[in-house]
Amino acid sequence: MSRLAGLGDQAFDVLVIGGGMAGAGVARDLALRGVSVALFEKNDFASGTTSRSSKLVHGGLRYLELFDFALVRESLRERETLRRLAPHLIRPLPFLLPIYRGASRGLIKVRIGLTLYDWLTPETAAERDRVLRPEGALALEPELRTEDLRGAGFYVDDLLLSPERLCLENILSACRHGARAFNYVEVEEVLVGPRGIEGLRVRDLLTDRVRTVRGRVVVNAAGPWVDRIRAMAGLADRRARVIRTTKGIHCLLPRLTEHAVYLGTKDERMIFVIPWREFSLVGTTDTDFEGDLDRLWATRDEVTYLLAEVRRVLPDPRVTASNILYTYAGIRPLTHEGGKSPSRVSRQHRVWEEGPHGMFLTITGTKLTCFRSLAERVADLATARLGRRAPSRTAFLALDGSDDKVRGSVEARAWMDVSGEMAATGLGRETLEMLVETYGRNYVRVVDLVRKLPDGERRLCPRNPEIVAQLHYAVTEELTVSLQDFLLRRTGIGTSSCQGLDCAGPIASRMADLLGWSSRRREAELVAYHDAVARSHRFRDR
Repeated sequence: MSRLAGLGDQAFDVLVIGGGMAGAGVARDLALRGVSVALFEKNDFASGTTSRSSKLVHGGLRYLELFDFALVRESLRERETLRRLAPHLIRPLPFLLPIYRGASRGLIKVRIGLTLYDWLTPETAAERDRVLRPEGALALEPELRTEDLRGAGFYVDDLLLSPERLCLENILSACRHGARAFNYVEVEEVLVGPRGIEGLRVRDLLTDRVRTVRGRVVVNAAGPWVDRIRAMAGLADRRARVIRTTKGIHCLLPRLTEHAVYLGTKDERMIFVIPWREFSLVGTTDTDFEGDLDRLWATRDEVTYLLAEVRRVLPDPRVTASNILYTYAGIRPLTHEGGKSPSRVSRQHRVWEEGPHGMFLTITGTKLTCFRSLAERVADLATARLGRRAPSRTAFLALDGSDDKVRGSVEARAWMDVSGEMAATGLGRETLEMLVETYGRNYVRVVDLVRKLPDGERRLCPRNPEIVAQLHYAVTEELTVSLQDFLLRRTGIGTSSCQGLDCAGPIASRMADLLGWSSRRREAELVAYHDAVARSHRFRDR
């Protein structure tokens, strides 16, 4: 049966284009208000900009230099909210900002910035931001370059273990409350009639079937592709461009530090060295990009730039191209502003009310940390257009598969005593803790599958703790369609040091049995996955 069966028989209140963090957040907010909504993503959920982020939930200390106090305040407020909603995915992350003699950001400037950061934070932090003396900074991170070190700023933001999982939790929550969400369905036409927006014509890329879907309001959350969607709706004549696309790359190196290091570059930019899993995640660049949005990878020049800047502060012999495990690249859909360098364009989101009667809402300038507050604003506008009033509930309902009301801070590790599950299932502590970090309180559903499947506890990859039960769960409960979906976005296998190369074949065979793939489809899935991995190493090409 076509996945799109029955869509033509229903008129939706809102149609959302794009299944990244912004679109997923909008779909959830609307569904929780009782609004009928359908979402369409041409690839997989979170496969674009969302999965290419720096994996941070942060206030944006750098934005204070741009005097964007409102954005910093909103980001810090949303950081506190997300700590409550998804504690299984978010961890406190201490940062060091080394200060060297002659740098444009001196001790006084950093001290003022950290004081403002504290002041703008809506809750009292457990550990206050401060400036450390050189010996204090080196005690925390001995690998810092000592020559001309004046001290270091110290503050705490948050690490997001998996942006892909956070996006998926929003999608699944929206579906539990009545939304319809489709990956691998491309919008081919925006239908505009005498009375305004009438709907969309969409194509299921898996079956090549086309359907017309009726809807009263369209939310254009297509990220870097928003101007293409606007052109389909006939809006390019009024304003040809609303986004500025800039490219950012990240490199994965062996773990260099235990704290995140936030360092200034010679060209007055800021980059991160972030401890994530077994890696140091180094990024990011920020350059205008006008190329093919669907063919993207880090270049040798971009990698060389990042490594050179890191070596100025962390003179570790492992900071070389030969030690990079892999890279990734993404595009930011910033609001179009002329006359500014890419790094000085505001990250503040904006909602453009366009089309007949303002029923076509385009989102630009999204910042991952603020996806929820952005979604609330978009949903407020959409419900106003529909003549309905209902408050947003997304700040109070958990993003862990439960949709329970959150009444305070919760530590994910307090959700379970693993001894019982270890004895009953034979699973090791590493696997059980991974299940909690992946699914939150919903991990018990995967543990139930372990008991029901004959080999549910068996590891899928010799180098990673993920198990067979997770594959079954992903296929039956998490809208998993392709091998890349599972390896890269439902689990962490494909983003580990082995990138899943030694287990992709057996996993593809299991998926073929579960999803009824032909041998030809299985081979095509493997080729597509290996091509994706190859792009992460393409910077090595001459």
